[in-house]
Amino acid sequence: MCPDKVLTGCVFLNYIQTSKEAEVDVSQRSTTKGHNEVTLTSSSKGRKLAAITIVGAVALTLAGCTAGSATENASSSTAGLESGFGARAENREAYFITYYNPASDAFWAQILSGAEDAAELGNLTLTHQTADADPATMVTLVQTAIATDPAVIFMPFNEGEAWVDVACQAHDAGITVISYNVPAPDTAGECVSGFVGQDFYEVGTIVGQALLDSGKVEEGDKVLITAEEPDQPYALQRGGGAYDVLSEAGIGVLPQEQWLRVGGDDAGALDALTSWLVANPDVKAVVPVGGTPHRNLPAALEAAGLSDVAIIGFDTAPQIVQGLKDGVILATADQQGYIQGFQSTMQGVLALDFGFSPANINSGGLGLITEDTVENIEADDLQGVRW
Repeated sequence: MCPDKVLTGCVFLNYIQTSKEAEVDVSQRSTTKGHNEVTLTSSSKGRKLAAITIVGAVALTLAGCTAGSATENASSSTAGLESGFGARAENREAYFITYYNPASDAFWAQILSGAEDAAELGNLTLTHQTADADPATMVTLVQTAIATDPAVIFMPFNEGEAWVDVACQAHDAGITVISYNVPAPDTAGECVSGFVGQDFYEVGTIVGQALLDSGKVEEGDKVLITAEEPDQPYALQRGGGAYDVLSEAGIGVLPQEQWLRVGGDDAGALDALTSWLVANPDVKAVVPVGGTPHRNLPAALEAAGLSDVAIIGFDTAPQIVQGLKDGVILATADQQGYIQGFQSTMQGVLALDFGFSPANINSGGLGLITEDTVENIEADDLQGVRW
């Protein structure tokens, strides 16, 4: 069961084998979903493993699924450490289900990248499916996964209570369910084991305070909070933290019923943001509590002809990195999606092979990324991992 607040701090587990040197030659590794062939060759002192070829899995046909391509990460049957890590459990089938589509959402691509890396290390056969921002499709995907009898299912709880029943169906079928990004509500009880993600409310207060400290807003100034889905738990908690800090200081931050919904599609988000900004040229700051509105705000401000509106929000993406470098965005709270995918999947491996209980892990990101610090994450080879 997930408590009201996850553990404070960043619990970062490192799974690195240092006793032997290894070389890995990856002839192809695609970040997009499809039928890509990947050839891995591994060698070490005193041990040589034959090269193996892995072919991407055939896409699953799922009722109601609009973006249901499946990918698998699998290692050879001889993989695993002497301790039994990566090999002890016979059933190594796992489903990693995303709410937003990693093919079009940079942040969710970071999450999936972490999951795929951990699955490879832990010798899991990882099947990825996306609900493509459709709540009903998420239920269908989980039910379809249950029918295949995997060992573990990884899923977020963007819709909260609406997905508790299907998570409990998986649990009752003997499948371990681990949550990430958005925690399961308390009503999930023992149906969900562990959570990897950010303390949304706490970071919301940090974002709100940073906006105050910037001097960009004064008492009575209009401030908008916007999200993909303002009534989902992540938005209510992040936005609630920012709202409490700003309203207490007398800032005219709009109440929750006036928060702008933009959806998860970039084109729709850009239109919604631009229209609102044109109609509200007196706004002094916008706090996007989701990655979609955040990465589209710089373009929306330009389209609306506004240049003096402060932006401070959440997540990382190429547009957000550029906005920070250009001084258009004050700061962003990086919830470190790669960690969410990696640590949740790694916890699944540890539970399967050794029976360890999955824990609640704060994925960090309490320090904001600014124009002065963005260079720490913007290296080209970190795209897909940090931004």
